[in-house]
Amino acid sequence: MSRNLRKIALIVIALMALAGFVSGVLGARDVAYLPGDAPSAPAASAPAIVAPEVTPLPTDLPPPPEPDPEPEPPKTEAPKAENKPKPVTEDPAPAPSSNSPAGQDAVGDLIQGTDPATTQPPPY
Repeated sequence: MSRNLRKIALIVIALMALAGFVSGVLGARDVAYLPGDAPSAPAASAPAIVAPEVTPLPTDLPPPPEPDPEPEPPKTEAPKAENKPKPVTEDPAPAPSSNSPAGQDAVGDLIQGTDPATTQPPPY
């Protein structure tokens, strides 16, 4: 797209945005009020419609039928998993001392010395 076409498109979009803003300002009411509040000056409204052919809705309808109960599926006993914690057989690695030489990875030693995550799902 050439530069001249971009400028024309930009001008058209800007003029349309300005026209929308101006029409919104000119169409706004003089006095604002909150929803639910009555306007201070009664607005000119259309007269009520008279409709003699309208029939009211019936109010003595029979109750809806009750839904059929769903058949229960056969119960099967699944083996229950034991929620006992596993006994600790390994001694955790001791934490490295704070006076380790500068060439060693103290953070890596801390991470490797932590307990592994439990394999049990959370209790929810």
